[in-house]
Amino acid sequence: MNKKKIVAAAAAFGVAASLLAVGSPANAEPVSPSYVVVGSDTLQDVLNALANGTNISGVAVRSAAGAFNIGSFDATGSTSIVTKSGGVRFGRPNGSGDGVKALSRSIDGAPYTSATPGSPANVTITGQVDIARSSSGATVNAAGALLYIPFGRDALSYAHSGGANAAFDNIDQATLKGLFECTITQVGGVTVTPVIPQAGSGTRKDFISKIGATEASVLEVSEGGCVVVGQEHDTAHLADGSPFPANAVTAMSAAQWVAQNTGAGIDRRGAGVKIGSPVAGTPAVTGTGTAMVPNAAFYANTTWGRDTYLIVENARVTVGDPKYDANLANVVSNAASKLGNTQSTLPSQAGSVKKKFGFLAPSTTTPFRAALS
Repeated sequence: MNKKKIVAAAAAFGVAASLLAVGSPANAEPVSPSYVVVGSDTLQDVLNALANGTNISGVAVRSAAGAFNIGSFDATGSTSIVTKSGGVRFGRPNGSGDGVKALSRSIDGAPYTSATPGSPANVTITGQVDIARSSSGATVNAAGALLYIPFGRDALSYAHSGGANAAFDNIDQATLKGLFECTITQVGGVTVTPVIPQAGSGTRKDFISKIGATEASVLEVSEGGCVVVGQEHDTAHLADGSPFPANAVTAMSAAQWVAQNTGAGIDRRGAGVKIGSPVAGTPAVTGTGTAMVPNAAFYANTTWGRDTYLIVENARVTVGDPKYDANLANVVSNAASKLGNTQSTLPSQAGSVKKKFGFLAPSTTTPFRAALS
């Protein structure tokens, strides 16, 4: 089986966003009157909150594109979506890679097929996606059509259902590699079920890279290996809807784990599941329940820390380009309530909302260009 394979925005208008205080998390799936965001599961809860409006930071914050509200579509749900009035129905983009691919096909007009099983194939989706959420970066291409705008700092660890077996709490990088390459089968004397996120997931891509494995070396059960497929950041169910197994280990965004524990994000934790750390003496998060916060030391780790991104067509946020769109540039800019804001000193800033969802400031605020996916 073939395995799945600012800028001008900073100069955007200082138009004040209309703010709507609503409860968080918020699930946004309306047909959008303006700009559409799809992609990463890691970023979906915080993007939903910013798109719909939230008061989780203590004041009302809403990221609007000038006078227009934006629509953020979840990574999972129905197999297909319609994003704009009069638009075509196409497969739901599930994960970072799928979201970037959908944005690319929206730009170049080539047929799009989602990684979501059962979704329609080879659909022309020109103009149907404006922004992609991504938990991973890309190869820099100075002439690339895409612009990657740093969104926030996350860290990648693992979650486990190993219960009280302390050996599951600190599984090092080499052991994780062995588990997912099926050369190691046990931790603490217990047989482990390795669970990898679905195809098209940026977390899947990052986790495989960070443990030192490759897509070719991580063999799923359907390929004669030992690895089963889950939905990223869901430790209650596998991708096929069956229960998450006992003594299982899966990739986990620390930011998602914080949000699911504090109530900021949608809770998809399985009973008794915990977050572990591959770095001895450095937990991924600190605190419990609503008091849980990111551990800055773990997020700063050069192996396990990672920046996350919003991706747009570079031409549309470049002043002077014939395709320049001032409202799109506005919503991804670093102004206080906008999606590109990474500051968190004031509750009215989008960066303060991001912090409530487990994200810290990214390692850099400098965007970069990359090719279409």
